[in-house]
Amino acid sequence: MKLSIITLTYNKLKYTKKYIDSLFKYTKDFELIIVDNGSCDGTREYLKSLNNVKLIFNDENVGFSKGNNQALEIAEGEYIGFLNNDILLSPNWFEECEKVFIKGDNTAFVSPTQLCPKFENVTSENYIENFIPSDSFYKTFDDCQFACVITKRAVLNNVGIFDENFSPAFFEDNDLKCSAIEKGYNTYVTKNACFFHYSSVTSAKLNQKFEDNRLYFYKKHRFAEYLTIYANENQVYKEKARAFETGFLAFVYKIYLFVQKVKRNLKRMFKK
Repeated sequence: MKLSIITLTYNKLKYTKKYIDSLFKYTKDFELIIVDNGSCDGTREYLKSLNNVKLIFNDENVGFSKGNNQALEIAEGEYIGFLNNDILLSPNWFEECEKVFIKGDNTAFVSPTQLCPKFENVTSENYIENFIPSDSFYKTFDDCQFACVITKRAVLNNVGIFDENFSPAFFEDNDLKCSAIEKGYNTYVTKNACFFHYSSVTSAKLNQKFEDNRLYFYKKHRFAEYLTIYANENQVYKEKARAFETGFLAFVYKIYLFVQKVKRNLKRMFKK
């Protein structure tokens, strides 16, 4: 099996149906694994009506990290796709992501260009027509979006899977990207394919969890705040990002990555 696609659902049946139609229209030769986190709006009944889909039903919402990890246990693909149930895809989206793994430098994660009605003058009806493809890709941390991202099983075997301490949500994607970067990988976006992401509103009840996860994230990744994660949020982060990219901090961070690489190589030598 070349490609395993993992999708989590928690209600949002209307969006899930559109996503499934888009997925099967624009994707070839894949297995689909859906983890339902306790939906109660008819989603489960709909999922049971689908053919050739691996289903995992949780009695409660176990969160993004644990749900994806459950699916990874039964995924058989060389490539692994983590796709939200509130997105729409474009033609050849996976093939364009696969090209980056072939052409890119130590590629860990690749996502198509994200189009969102909150930031773009597009809708779910015209997103493909309004997208102008470009046969190129670029290295990025922020823009590589886990709403629609491709990786390889071999990468996850080296980097690790989702940290369930981030449950139910927030920062688990940035955590995995940071873990990959710290092991010498890169993250990319292809400009030759896109996906449309419906904007969603985060529940106010999760605001405290957002702050808790952010603190945990920064403790886990000492250099994370200089990776431009919040470069667009305020001027302070913009200045930090600029300093990181052009100044002494970039040099320090490269030394840090080099030391980590040496440590990994030494461990491999002694294991032999």
